[in-house]
Amino acid sequence: MSMNRIFLASLLLGVMQLAACQAQPPADQLADAAAQGDAVAGEATAVEAPAAEAAAATIEEGADPLATELFNLVGDGVCAKTCPQYDARVDKAYRDMLAEAAPLGDARLRERIGSGPQPQGERIQTAAGERWLYRACQAHQCNVNTLVALYDPATGSMAGRLVDHCQVHWLGMLPADVMDVISERAPVQISDEDYTVFCTGN
Repeated sequence: MSMNRIFLASLLLGVMQLAACQAQPPADQLADAAAQGDAVAGEATAVEAPAAEAAAATIEEGADPLATELFNLVGDGVCAKTCPQYDARVDKAYRDMLAEAAPLGDARLRERIGSGPQPQGERIQTAAGERWLYRACQAHQCNVNTLVALYDPATGSMAGRLVDHCQVHWLGMLPADVMDVISERAPVQISDEDYTVFCTGN
C-alpha cells in the first residue's frame, strides 16, 4: 500500500507540474509582449511630442513682431528687406526721422549709427501712450554716436534723440515728458577722455 501511495503522489505531482508549464507562456512570447508594450509607449510619446512642438510654435508666433532689434525691422540686417521681421511701416518712420538730421551733412549717418550693437526693442508706457524704444549706435563709439528712438505703432511715426559726435539732436515731434523718459532711460554719458578724443579732435 505504501508503494502505491508513493506512486500515486509522484504521478499527481507530475501532472501538476505539467499543467503549470502549459499555463506559463514561453520566454519568447514574454519577450514579444514586452516589446509590443514598449512600442505602444513609444507611440504615445510620439503623439505627445508634436503637440508640445505645436504649443511652442503658437507661443512664438504670438510674440509681438516689434519685439526685436531695430536693424531687423528697418532692413539694415544681413538679410535686408527679406528679413522675416522687416516692417515697411517702421522702415518709413525711421527714414523720415533720420531725414531731419540731413542738415548734419552725413550721407552715411544711417549706416554709421547702425553699425554697433543693438538691444531688442522695449515696450514702454508714456503719458502719450504706448511706445517701442529702440537703441542703435556706431561701432566702438557707442557713447558719443548713439540713437534712442521711440516708435508709435498707432500712428506709424518715430522720433528720438541722436547724439552725433557728442552733439545732441532731437528728431521728430517729442513732448517734453517723453524727452524726459528718453533722458532717464538712456542718459548721455561721455567720459572726459572720449570727449577729448572724439568731440574736440585734440
